[in-house]
Amino acid sequence: MRAAVLHAPGPPSAFSLEDIPMPAVGRNDVLVAVAACGVSSKDVVERNGTYRRDMAFPIVIGMEISGRVVECGADVSDFKAGDFICTKAFSSCGRCRYCRNGRETTCLKRRPVRGGYGEFAAIDADACVRVPPGIPFEVSCTLGPGAGVALNAVRDTAHVQLGETVLVTGATGGVGLPAMQLAKLAGARVIAVTRNDQKKGGLVQDGADEVVVASSGEDFSKAVRALTDGLGVDVVIDTVGSRMFKASFDSLAMHGRYATVGQLFGEDTSINLARIFFKRAEILGVGSVSRTQLEDVVNLVARGRLMPRIARTLPLEDIALAHELVESGEMSGRVVVVPNKQ
Repeated sequence: MRAAVLHAPGPPSAFSLEDIPMPAVGRNDVLVAVAACGVSSKDVVERNGTYRRDMAFPIVIGMEISGRVVECGADVSDFKAGDFICTKAFSSCGRCRYCRNGRETTCLKRRPVRGGYGEFAAIDADACVRVPPGIPFEVSCTLGPGAGVALNAVRDTAHVQLGETVLVTGATGGVGLPAMQLAKLAGARVIAVTRNDQKKGGLVQDGADEVVVASSGEDFSKAVRALTDGLGVDVVIDTVGSRMFKASFDSLAMHGRYATVGQLFGEDTSINLARIFFKRAEILGVGSVSRTQLEDVVNLVARGRLMPRIARTLPLEDIALAHELVESGEMSGRVVVVPNKQ
């Protein structure tokens, strides 16, 4: 089968398109003909060497997978050949203390989903959710690590309430855009932050009440406070990380909740701890996506309540271009590659 293989960390050109053996199918795995794979920020940091956990080269990355099941392992009972599926970012054991307490995203034995940059991928069935045929593959592939993580952030971690004001950084990204839509569905007022003035119209169309344009590292907190009568926002959903932290925290109201979802850069950030308790702030770490959360966003998309934006769909041969587009930050929505043309 064809796959884009990484032999070492590097720039987008580090991928090598090769013919490699079909993946082995374990007893708990499903073999999936990969119809589409989203290019996520996690893919970028795995490729460039910033993220090193569970990485061993050579490797075929790509975790935002959708496709058709073609074979099931001996112990798989939830799926059958012909089912359409999409994936979450990790499989969970279902037996450790975290899984048994509804915290499967921190499973002690979790295993990362990878292989989406190949024509076929063997995936632990626990990481898969069935998808209705009416949802296109290029949409369903983005629902786990994109919209599912956004649901985790907005609903289950930050607990956004009707009437609150929510600030979303990286609002045109694969997590930021559905986070904005989900906050709006929850009855919140949404302020979106973007680096590109040309994206303002699209963000308003997708549900933002106001849009603040700010380059990476720029202090946009005064603009946010001007929009909130000086009070600040009740919730920050930060999908960017360190370079947005100071301005985002300065935008937070008293008793506000700061949910950090992503870190696109390898650098550290700092804060005087007194600022946290004087503001009575909550700093919340958002993990991955559970199977239940992924099932919920699939249902929202099927009902037309959530509408992921696909910026561009490319063949696997253009994987380097796909990574360049994601790193540029100029695209609104997800960039998707198509490994299997069947």
